[in-house]
Amino acid sequence: MAVTASTTVPAPVEQVVVTFRDEEFIRHVTHRAGATLESVDIDGDVEARFTVTTVRAMDAAKLPEMARKFVGSSVRVTQVDRYADPDAEGVRVVSTEIQVASLPVSGTATQRLSPQGEHTEVHVECVVQANIPFVGKQIAAAAEPFVSKAISLQSQEAQAWLADRA
Repeated sequence: MAVTASTTVPAPVEQVVVTFRDEEFIRHVTHRAGATLESVDIDGDVEARFTVTTVRAMDAAKLPEMARKFVGSSVRVTQVDRYADPDAEGVRVVSTEIQVASLPVSGTATQRLSPQGEHTEVHVECVVQANIPFVGKQIAAAAEPFVSKAISLQSQEAQAWLADRA
């Protein structure tokens, strides 16, 4: 299953990257998604290549109904975001890998943060795979609305976060 989403954040790319990397912001977005942040590991400098690894726990009730029978009461999701160096135009590309513990479900995404004057266009393309015999494609399809919401949440929350700090 593939999901694509775009949004515009009213701040320059550098400010959006700093926000997306901020542990307090990550904790805030995690809370807004109804999950618990277990850990954040930030490796590297925001002005160059860096990696953000987050581990979140979420109530299994938030999963598509079809997937709930494969897990206990909660699931642990590990997300690794690898930010590339900015290119000559100031574009930052983020490669994301997502692993769901106790489920053979994973996701990969590419997020492109492009300058649009004093704004940033955030464009995300994500693919979710569920390697479960007979029902994997159905679980991936059922996950689509959840993935779309999660993709949009970070950018939406960044808008409010930045407005509160202006």
